[in-house]
Amino acid sequence: MTHDGPAGSGSGASPSGGAEEAPVDLERVRRVAGSVKDPEVRTSIAELGLLDEVEVDGGRVTVRFHLTSPLCPAKFAGAIGQQIRRRVAKLPGVEAVEVVLTDHFMAEALHRLINEGDRFAETRGVMRR
Repeated sequence: MTHDGPAGSGSGASPSGGAEEAPVDLERVRRVAGSVKDPEVRTSIAELGLLDEVEVDGGRVTVRFHLTSPLCPAKFAGAIGQQIRRRVAKLPGVEAVEVVLTDHFMAEALHRLINEGDRFAETRGVMRR
């Protein structure tokens, strides 16, 4: 498993189980996830210091982030998380992505929204359009 915390101190390339698929590039995942902009301040979450951790285990990627306030509106929190997930999922070698929002009053519901899709959010009223 390759692990990268807030200071960008990854442990290097992770051993790959299959020769057909290129290993996931941890730094590229970090750059792509961190480039997502906070819609309120129009600045990337990396520049704001909100990208906490990126983990790569084969083709599985976990991205952890937080927001400037634990009371950030759910529509912004969900949109940021979904954008991270969509962008990271497009990278070579990525088979699965989990995005984890920490320190938010609706973290559990937003986790389901981000990782399971809009159907959950619409039925639960998490995101109003």
